[in-house]
Amino acid sequence: MNDWYKILGTARDADEAQIKAAYRKLAKKYHPDAHPGDKECEARFREITEAYTILSDPAKRKKYDEEFSSQAGQQKTNGGKSGGMGRESRQGTKASFGNEGAKVDFENISRNFEQFFGFNPQTKDVVNPEKLKSRANAGNPLDTTNLFEAFMGIKR
Repeated sequence: MNDWYKILGTARDADEAQIKAAYRKLAKKYHPDAHPGDKECEARFREITEAYTILSDPAKRKKYDEEFSSQAGQQKTNGGKSGGMGRESRQGTKASFGNEGAKVDFENISRNFEQFFGFNPQTKDVVNPEKLKSRANAGNPLDTTNLFEAFMGIKR
C-alpha cells in the first residue's frame, strides 16, 4: 500500500491547506508539460495526483488512514511482510473484483466471451447454442437476444 502522505511530503496530521500546498508544489515540479517525453516525471505526477485525490477527500482520507493503520499493525505482527492489499499483490493480468469467486482472465478474453455469450466473436461460430436460445419462453421482459444476434450478424 502506498504511503500517500510520504509521496506528498506531508505529516499524517496535515490539514487540507497543507496537503493542497504540497500537491501544488509537486504537481508544478513534475507536470508532464514541464518535462515533455519524460516518463519518470509523468509517472511521478500521476502518483502525486492520486495521493492528492485520496487525501483531499475527507471520506477517502479517513478510509485510507484506517486501512493504512490496520495494515501497519498487521505488518508488525507478520514480521514486516505485507498482507497484499494493494495493486502490488495482483499478478499478471488476472484480477479479482471484490468477490474471490469472480475472477476475470484478461489474457483469454475470447474464451470468457464464448462462455458468457455462447459464440466466438472472431469466427462467429456458435459454441454453446443454449446461450443463444431465445429467452421469450422464460418471460424475461428485458431479453435482447434477438437484437444482439442481429447486431452481431448471427444467422440461424
